Amino acid sequence: MSCITKLLEMKGDKEYLPIHEQAVIEGGGSYEGYEYLITFTRHGNRCGYVAVPAGNRDYGNDIDCHGGVTFEGKDHGAKDLLPIPCDDLWIGFDCAHYNDKHDFETAKKYFGNIDQDIIDSFGRVDDALDMWGGRAAHRTYDFVEDECKYIIRQIIALEERASGN
Repeated sequence: MSCITKLLEMKGDKEYLPIHEQAVIEGGGSYEGYEYLITFTRHGNRCGYVAVPAGNRDYGNDIDCHGGVTFEGKDHGAKDLLPIPCDDLWIGFDCAHYNDKHDFETAKKYFGNIDQDIIDSFGRVDDALDMWGGRAAHRTYDFVEDECKYIIRQIIALEERASGN
């Protein structure tokens, strides 16, 4: 069991659990013996994290995921919510890349008033992406959950290869 279990217990039935003024925990779960966490930022983007038991090797260079691995470490702001130390290694990615739209409606729901400057600035980027290619999309909770499971399947395959199975 990783620290993600404890964080999800703290969240309970609530729609989200604030990490700090810039991010919240939306949810997460377990898949194939690994746990994952989904967060949402004030700028309207989701991030996904998979917990890897302490002592396991670094995976970042071997993992394919949306936008590439953008986080690999043991220090994450969500862990500050825990009353106990957490030694889990987390691998993470974000949905703030080319063709990722900002979800301002969810940001307003979770964080209240969002600076109009942020909406105007990122909104212009979203509009330009639509104009240039028309494929920009909000990355939904389900999208991030599926991507976390994809990372887990890759970790399992890497572990099997490393053990000779």
